[in-house]
Amino acid sequence: MQGTHDRIIADAAKAALGPLGFKRKGRSRIWLADHRWWLAVVEFQPSSWSKGSYLNVAAHWLWSEIGSLGFDFGGRIMEHVEYVTDDQFKGAAAQLVETAAIEAQRLVELFDTLSNVAKVLLVAAQTESGQPHLHPGWSDYHAGVAAALVGRPDDARKMFTAILDSPAPPRSLLHPAAERMVHLLSDPTGLREEVMALIERQREALRLPSLTTLKF
Repeated sequence: MQGTHDRIIADAAKAALGPLGFKRKGRSRIWLADHRWWLAVVEFQPSSWSKGSYLNVAAHWLWSEIGSLGFDFGGRIMEHVEYVTDDQFKGAAAQLVETAAIEAQRLVELFDTLSNVAKVLLVAAQTESGQPHLHPGWSDYHAGVAAALVGRPDDARKMFTAILDSPAPPRSLLHPAAERMVHLLSDPTGLREEVMALIERQREALRLPSLTTLKF
């Protein structure tokens, strides 16, 4: 059951994020902006011990067939803001959604082209400035896919090889994905078709509209 603080967040998010193309995911505290092959994700994360919200903002690349949302680039933006009263939390929620909107727009500008995506993700993977709470190989995978799509096969191969040279955890999705991609590096058309198929399957898993066409 939603509390007053949930409704305050939802109303503030609709006003600030709706004009930026964000839609609420069901009745959750997650808002998504669909950029076809990636999502801008805003989460007003609840706390398990008190009313209020954290703020997470990230990009999620749709070319990973994991079947769920992930914070692939980005993460925690604001620490927990506690709900005390309606009036107090309306001001706090306004700050949360304003910060979310600014960070989401920054990601849109940062990733305005696939070439820029490749540049940013390669630097993040090579400097280990990705997501420390995730398996580090996923940063390599996303950088490798982006590099392959923009015609940088040598950089892509380095990323995929780094994954394949590391031990594979039990039931790893990452290693088979990297192996499939590295075998396609000599076939750019086949790799592009594979990536488009992955995106479509991930969109279906996340209940996003199917794309009639997809161009990178």
